[in-house]
Amino acid sequence: IVETAKKFVPKMKEEGADIIIAIPHSGLSGAPHKEMAENTSLYLASVPGIDAILFGHDHRLFPGDAAYSNLPGVDNEAGTINGVPAVMPGFFGNHLGIIDLVLKPT
Repeated sequence: IVETAKKFVPKMKEEGADIIIAIPHSGLSGAPHKEMAENTSLYLASVPGIDAILFGHDHRLFPGDAAYSNLPGVDNEAGTINGVPAVMPGFFGNHLGIIDLVLKPT
């Protein structure tokens, strides 16, 4: 996921994308990054150019689940990962994840 984003996010920006929202089937873990790892949203949020992440794999809530409170770069109250707004809305439609982005014309 991370290597793919590193390849395509700059290309999308070059081709005129104003906003890039990543929607990986991935969870959030503080485990060291490994190629083909399942829960890589922490590392995906470090890819320059990603404006928001809507993720889900381990069926928890982000922000809010206490499991994420001590991960480096994670603000479990504001709902950011490495400064990038992010949500994981639980499972089976039990929650709704909302991210507000303020857009300004350039």
